[in-house]
Order: sequence, then structure tokens, then C-alpha cells
Amino acid sequence: MKTKKLLLNLISLLIFFGCSSEIEYQEIQIKDVIKIDSQFDDSKDNDVLYIWGAPISSSGSLSKFEIKDNIYYFSAPDPGKYEILLSIETKEGKDIIGEKFNYLALDFISKAEKQYEPSVFPSKELRRREDVSLPFFTVQVYSKPSKKEAISESDKLFDFGFEDVYVEEYTHKGAPYWRVRTGIFNSRIKADKHKQKISKKLKIDSKDLWATEVK
Repeated sequence: MKTKKLLLNLISLLIFFGCSSEIEYQEIQIKDVIKIDSQFDDSKDNDVLYIWGAPISSSGSLSKFEIKDNIYYFSAPDPGKYEILLSIETKEGKDIIGEKFNYLALDFISKAEKQYEPSVFPSKELRRREDVSLPFFTVQVYSKPSKKEAISESDKLFDFGFEDVYVEEYTHKGAPYWRVRTGIFNSRIKADKHKQKISKKLKIDSKDLWATEVK
């Protein structure tokens, strides 16, 4: 029985990847986030649906993926071949076009050899402050010399239930820094209360948090 299952799995892989010699694979590095955009021009007809499939891996690995504004983002967790299918249809279900995107994930590719620019998942993009009237009060939680660190810290705040989190870039002594802030208030008293709430939840000394006015 086990032999039969193994044989069926092998046949399935051979059918799916058997013509790999005829398929062009773009080489990517594992763990990089790849941004995929359709070649279809929908500028003349916005009334279409983009139906993306989950990444299909030759090794059976499960890949993380996200979709935003009809653009696909995925990251290969392991070396191997990956295929992503896209079907573009009318809202009535009529097929317009189908596309395939094929990738060969490798353990490492030097920056000079990469034929793509690594992206980030939309859920991890820099959170920006909504446009609001000045002045207002906010709470600064962190200041980081790395954009990646700032985004990571903003994610932690968001996970703790602070949805009004944003990151701002500024320059200090000629070097770029990123502030992680939360809250937009019309008084310092409200900002101070928010600061105490953050201190309690994240177990951070309130002296290390700043309720500050933005003018």
C-alpha cells in the first residue's frame, strides 16, 4: 500500500514537473519576498477578477503569500521549483487569460546576480500616520537606526492591540532613524494616559516613553 502511494506521488510530480526542461524558471533566493504583477493590461476594463492560486511546490513546501491590489507576494521557504497560477476572468466567470509564473528557489543568490528586487509583504509595510490637522499629541515608543527594526517593533505594538501605530523617518546627526509612535490626541493628558497603558501592556518603564506634541 505504501509503495502504491509513493508511486502515485511520484507519477503526479512527474506529470506536473515532467516538462520542466521546456519551462523557463526565474531563480530566486529562499526567504526573499517576490512581488508578482500580471502582464495583463486592464486599463481599458476594470471590471475583471484576478484569481490567484496558492504556490505549488515540487517539494510540497507550504509558502507564505499575500495579495494586495491584484499584486501577488510570496516567499519560498525551501529550495525547489514553484509554480503560481493566475486566471483573469470577467465578473460573469468568463475566462479572459491565464498566466503561469515559475520559480527555482536556491539557498543563496548574490545581490549582483539577483534579477529582481526583493520586496516585503504588504502586511509588513511601513505603517504611516494618517493625515490629521496639526498640532496633536502622540506617544513615541521606539527610535531605531534600522527601518527593518522599526517595522518589527511596530508589528509588536499592533499585535498587542494598538492599531493606531505608525513609523516616521527622520534624520539625526546626518543619519536616518525611524520613530515608532502610536496615538493621535488633542491633549497631553490623553497622550499621558495612553503612555501608561503602553507601559503596562509592554512592561516598559514609562520613563522610556515620550508623550510629545507634533506641530
